[in-house]
Amino acid sequence: MATEDPGIVEYYGSGGAHRCGYCGNNGNCSHGMWAHSLTVQDYQDLIDRGWRRSGKYCYKPTMNKTCCPHYTIKMEAPNFKLNKSHKKILKQMNKYLIYGTVKGEVTKSTETKPKPEVREATKATVDRTDDNITDTTPSQGPKAPPRPGSGADPNKPPMRKAKDIRLERKKSRDLIKLQSMTEEEAKAAQELARGLDREASTMSSVSICSTKNEAKTLADFLSEPDKAEKCAHKLEIRLVRTAPQSKEFKSSEEESAEVFKKYQMKVHKDKPNECDKDQWLDFLVHSPLKEMTKKDGIPMGYGSFHQHYILDGKIIAVGVVDILPYCVSSVYLYYHPDYDFLSLGTYTALREIAFVQELNKKAPDLIYYYMGYYIHSCPKMKYKGQYFPSFLLCPETYTWLPIAECTPKLDVNKYSRFAAEDVEDDGGKLEIDNVLVLFCRQVMTYEIYKVLNAKARDVKEVMEYALFVGRKCAQRMLLFRKS
Repeated sequence: MATEDPGIVEYYGSGGAHRCGYCGNNGNCSHGMWAHSLTVQDYQDLIDRGWRRSGKYCYKPTMNKTCCPHYTIKMEAPNFKLNKSHKKILKQMNKYLIYGTVKGEVTKSTETKPKPEVREATKATVDRTDDNITDTTPSQGPKAPPRPGSGADPNKPPMRKAKDIRLERKKSRDLIKLQSMTEEEAKAAQELARGLDREASTMSSVSICSTKNEAKTLADFLSEPDKAEKCAHKLEIRLVRTAPQSKEFKSSEEESAEVFKKYQMKVHKDKPNECDKDQWLDFLVHSPLKEMTKKDGIPMGYGSFHQHYILDGKIIAVGVVDILPYCVSSVYLYYHPDYDFLSLGTYTALREIAFVQELNKKAPDLIYYYMGYYIHSCPKMKYKGQYFPSFLLCPETYTWLPIAECTPKLDVNKYSRFAAEDVEDDGGKLEIDNVLVLFCRQVMTYEIYKVLNAKARDVKEVMEYALFVGRKCAQRMLLFRKS
């Protein structure tokens, strides 16, 4: 793998508070920078310090000031556990693909199944006088309605079930046999019975364990339509590279952009000029990530991609993802509003988790699925915590902790430090003079830059930049400085 050119960024610092899309207040605060280019390792290190991208613009919420703190969340894909809600959505999609039925409908296989022919049935009745069971055959035709009365006769014993009577008879016969046996024969019979009970118990335990071990995995659910003899609908997932734009992407960009427009107008109530093709390109297609491949890495390489969900030859959903050295980062999802009955938000997330699991088999370091931000104060965003096992990023130490340890703190304060008091941010300590800058098309340290540009008054800004991006990125990326 050849040495990559360094990433180039232009730091903007913090702007004024603006309207929050989660609570509606004018209290959303963040720091931002424009990424002219980034290596995939740059961006991996940035998201591990709370950054995210929108197009080429990267932003980091000011956690202790913003109205709705955004906590970076990741999930360990190889150990992912399906919950009941996930299974329900997967079954719902499989029924639609295989049988063509939607939520609330009966599958076609059930509807077309012939009903058994009603023949003369045999009914067990109990003669209460001598506990004999007699078979009687009812006459043909519908049953006459029961005669009105005051209920069961209290002077007669209650009705008993036939199986209870059979069990009582068996015990009676066994008792008679036992009484006729010698003492030695009785002991041998009792030992045999206990042995059979132990064997039955062991078999039952093995059966239960076997059932648990054979629980359906995510891959099992997703592969069901492929195993069906015939399907009503065909779903294909196609991965296309967007930076640089591949032939597959260019051949489908008009259709994909149109789905985005319909989604934004229906779901987010955007105006047509707010979600046209140019907006789509800037928001979800243009990316600062440079394509990277490894000799023994994943076949598609690393960088920015779109996953097209193609139903019967038509794009119905698009997942925007970044494939990074240690994770797949979910950027955005949009889908055709006509297919919202398929719960595509959750279904595509499960598909992306399965995608990480497949990549992990070829690249063992690629373990995690990043779901963006977890916002505990916003009920609509708390669903991300239902993907197990998940971890939240501490906003002060940039260390990861299980979400179950973090949420009790967030129940008390919407902004919280998760790590213990003795834990420090080891990735943020850096002498400002060692920050790399790009000045007059030359790469240099900030120390040299200050000598060449005596009028520079940006020490505070550069220190803030170095702290937020971390030591690794500050010594690898180039911070653009104007002359």
